[in-house]
Amino acid sequence: MATSLPDQNCKLVAESLTDALANQWRHAKTPDNTAFASSSLTVYKGADFAKRDIARQRDALRQCPSESETNSKRQWDNVHEVKSPALKGFDDVVAEEGHLGTDEKGQKKDTYYVSLTGSRGQYVLNSAVSRGPDTQEQNRADAVNALSLMLSRLAGR
Repeated sequence: MATSLPDQNCKLVAESLTDALANQWRHAKTPDNTAFASSSLTVYKGADFAKRDIARQRDALRQCPSESETNSKRQWDNVHEVKSPALKGFDDVVAEEGHLGTDEKGQKKDTYYVSLTGSRGQYVLNSAVSRGPDTQEQNRADAVNALSLMLSRLAGR
């Protein structure tokens, strides 16, 4: 089990989730490839590990306004933390927004994303949505709805 976080040079690197018991990712896209979404659930050994995960993500946002992948030409800019939306039931939420300017092959892109990560006890949930220009409001709404739905399903078990 691994997650990607930027290193000291703002290059995304895989880091092992050593304190996690389970991790599940899901990716989806529209048939016309104009919208992309992902979601994940990580179950940690305890709430302290989940809190540490959230803190590491917040620190990375403050460190790296631009990020790139080590094994491709994909590059993000204007990566920043935004005020967390009002999400009930979470212990903490980190809200991130940014812009994908270059894809894995080095081709110009103009894609904007929103990523919301929330913790509740030993659980960390993430929802991310990306689309083209002028879509941040819809991306935010979709990410909030997805994260809220994920939490409601988790609470129902």
